[in-house]
Amino acid sequence: MVHTRVEFKVLGPLAAVADGRDLPLGGPKQRTLLAMLLVNANTAVSGERLCDAVWGAAPPASAQANIRSYAAALRKVLSPGAGAGPGQGPGEDRLSQGNGGYRLQVFPGEVDLHRFEVLAARGRTALAAGEHRAAADALKEALDLWRGGPFEGVAHHDALLGEVARLEEARLAAFEDHAEARLALGEPRELVGPLRAETARYPLRESLWAKLMTAQYRSHQPGDALQSYALARAALRDELGIDPGDELRRLHHAILTRDPELGAPPAPAQPARLADAWQPTVQVPSDDSDFTGRGRLLERVAALIGPSVGRPGSTTPCAVPVVILTGLPGVGKTALATRLAHHLRGDFPDGRLFLHLDGTRGPQRTPGAILANLLLSLGVPGPSIPEATEERAALYRSLLADRKVLVLLDDARDEAQIRMLLPGTPGSAALVTSRARLAGLTDAHLIDVDPFDDEEAQDLLRRIVGPQRLAAEPEATGRILAACAGLPLALRVAAARLASRPDWQVRRLADRLADERGVLAELTVGDLAVRACVAAGYHGLSPDAARAFRAIGLLPAPQFPGWALSAALLDPAAGAGHERAADRATDALIDANLVQVESLGGQGQPRYRMHDLLHAYAAERAHAEEPESWRRAAVARVLDGWLARVRAAGDQLIRRGTGGHAPGAAGDLVGWLESERTSLVTAVGFAAGGGYGPQTAGLAAALEDVCHLRNWWDEWEQVARAALDRAAADGDPVAVAVAQGSLARARAVRGRVDDALTRYAGAIAQLDALGEEHHAARLRIHRSFAIADRGMAELAHDDAVSAAAVTNRLGDKHGHVMALRSLGFALSCQGRDAEAVAALEPAVATAERLGHPLALADVLQLLAWAETGRGRAERAARHLHRALAEYRALRHRPGEAYALLALGRMHAEPGDPGQAAWALAPLGEAAAIFTELGERRGEALTALWLGITHAALGATGRAASELTAALSGFRSLRMPFWAGRARRELDGLRRSAGR
Repeated sequence: MVHTRVEFKVLGPLAAVADGRDLPLGGPKQRTLLAMLLVNANTAVSGERLCDAVWGAAPPASAQANIRSYAAALRKVLSPGAGAGPGQGPGEDRLSQGNGGYRLQVFPGEVDLHRFEVLAARGRTALAAGEHRAAADALKEALDLWRGGPFEGVAHHDALLGEVARLEEARLAAFEDHAEARLALGEPRELVGPLRAETARYPLRESLWAKLMTAQYRSHQPGDALQSYALARAALRDELGIDPGDELRRLHHAILTRDPELGAPPAPAQPARLADAWQPTVQVPSDDSDFTGRGRLLERVAALIGPSVGRPGSTTPCAVPVVILTGLPGVGKTALATRLAHHLRGDFPDGRLFLHLDGTRGPQRTPGAILANLLLSLGVPGPSIPEATEERAALYRSLLADRKVLVLLDDARDEAQIRMLLPGTPGSAALVTSRARLAGLTDAHLIDVDPFDDEEAQDLLRRIVGPQRLAAEPEATGRILAACAGLPLALRVAAARLASRPDWQVRRLADRLADERGVLAELTVGDLAVRACVAAGYHGLSPDAARAFRAIGLLPAPQFPGWALSAALLDPAAGAGHERAADRATDALIDANLVQVESLGGQGQPRYRMHDLLHAYAAERAHAEEPESWRRAAVARVLDGWLARVRAAGDQLIRRGTGGHAPGAAGDLVGWLESERTSLVTAVGFAAGGGYGPQTAGLAAALEDVCHLRNWWDEWEQVARAALDRAAADGDPVAVAVAQGSLARARAVRGRVDDALTRYAGAIAQLDALGEEHHAARLRIHRSFAIADRGMAELAHDDAVSAAAVTNRLGDKHGHVMALRSLGFALSCQGRDAEAVAALEPAVATAERLGHPLALADVLQLLAWAETGRGRAERAARHLHRALAEYRALRHRPGEAYALLALGRMHAEPGDPGQAAWALAPLGEAAAIFTELGERRGEALTALWLGITHAALGATGRAASELTAALSGFRSLRMPFWAGRARRELDGLRRSAGR
């Protein structure tokens, strides 16, 4: 992968520099988005979090769409090589979007903040070792990276305020460390000015005053030092009502008495001398030779856990650094901790202890028993080990006092198991791995270890299997990577199986892993097994949490909204107590790292994710431990929940209804539908495959209008085909015909009219034979609209008249509106515009009474088209502006484009150059939307009217080009009515040119 190096600057005004030039980062909101992505570099950030960062508590209704626009603009700036053509080499796409959100990829050394953190950590390490010159140089280099306040000029909402405060504190800590190093080198005079400036900015920070007073005294300015103390005391009294602390008062006294020890730098620090009985102890396991990835994580933990972090006077909240590595089973916590222990061997020369605590296997080991074994390993004779656990802990900590020892506690069960195993004095540190989050250790740094990204996963496979073998079968390699889903244990097992069978093709293992029900059986080699690793965590769950785990295995996908798990677990008749039990079970799964919170919706409703392989194991356990009746009832409740929500969303969004379980306020419905788009389609396929006929048919019907509104063409076909397959398998002829009709409508929308007509004909005939006149009328409405301008206006007229009669007789007011709309379109296509107006005007009145905005907009657009045909431009314009407003409120892009097309046609139709000039803007907008949507019919119609417009303006060359494109489009779409119009316009243009 070729990537252009970009230098990101956040320690001051936000900037990005590539090839020596500043990159254009856009406006304030786009810059805030970049800042948030840089704070979370190489990590996916949800759209909701980005909206919070950009707008705070009051994002606009278009926030998610705006975020996508800002991200697209940044992608163009930061990834100039992305999408390079043949021969140009692959380009990087730094800013990617997936299910988890937006992820900005940065490489080592590209962000000034990361360089600052590395240099500051290096300086602190040197300072603790007494290497003052090295410390001063490293810390000065770190401080020189600052060009102002962090993220200067970027709007700070709550999401960024905490990071800004953290960075400012880190800068101050590095500044104080630098001052300490320079004082130790006997260079006080150069510090006085900078220290004065910092005390002016932070007058309540006593440690800064102490360094200023020391620097002034050693620069032979005792009066200034005493004046500084007076200023510090006044600031503390005025602001906080307190006197200076002990350290500052002692320093003041030393200056008053001219204490000789104050007038010279302290003696260089001497390394601690070990007691004669102490022997450095190294217990950590051997490092993996094929360890890969985790570079940023290694740097981060090393910076947190190094001995200098816990020295006296540190700004770290705990004197002894404690880092907890937590994550799901098999994610590589122990391998990472082991690599760190080897990496930090120079920082902990007195020993690196390793204790495997069996937190997820067998009976829990007590702290007392663990301490006894630990003391024995440290050379304490058995008879000398105290009986009381507290006394054993005291002895253990006394042995570690004043020494530099790293204690690695692997697979901890809970906080109580390890509290007494933590060192008690600075210099030592503890590194803990646990599947539990151990949130009760409030002073510890909790680090989530995530699955590998694609590059890390491929690298591990290459290291074990060999790059040539994998390169020979890239498709099969990709399937293995997908099956393992970034889980290091699964990748290691798969790689080991391939390495042990050089006679196998890579495809052979990929094929075996393709069966979700058997994937865990395949991911076993020797004593490595994904199933055993996951099972250990599962068997430690409470009964309620274990059932919740199994219920997740029944859900259509590993990503799911919180309500879906509650629906699976809870019968509707269950009370509030059961609901609270479900919440507690979910919390237990999160604490055990078997489920992660993926995001929070706009209403604060959580979405969760379970790793794919854990989901497969959960499904195994559900089928093994739960009766079929419970499983089917649970799945049915989840599918019914999806159905209720989609119906409510469609009712509120398309028809402005008031009932149902709507997922949020009306302004949030489009965002909700888009966020659940994949889940909804997956749910339909899952219902169809699982034999849930009523839910499949219900979801397909509810999603039909939603797919039409949101331009989900691919999803529409998938849903309709799934419903068709389920209905055929169930032998339900009505459901088969309805699904065929939905599929026909989806095909017609995409221009596949011949296939659509075949399906319409079969479905309508079947419904007529079954006496299902209402369903048949609905399909006639859609067929009429699809064929009216394709040379079949007479059949379209007959369909619409028949449907209008049925819907009127059955009292289906919305259906009647749509039938009149199809009738108006058919009449207009026959050149009977006055009759079209007469049919459409009552439909407008009915749609207004019903409060159905989409139906109203559709009818108004066609009414305007007919009025234009009658030469009544003023009425047409009024109707079109109303239609445009409704379409835009619904964010219905095809409707908006067709209304713009109609507006352009209205200006272009008379052929007057003065009027025609007004057509270019709406037609240009329509063309852009149709191109974006891939709507070929709209593209051809827009080209026709652009050609007519340019002809009226005298631009014959441009007119001919547009009309030729329109003619080609109409012919390929088999639209003879419009192809004839384009042919006539071209002929007229050529005759005019001949004259």
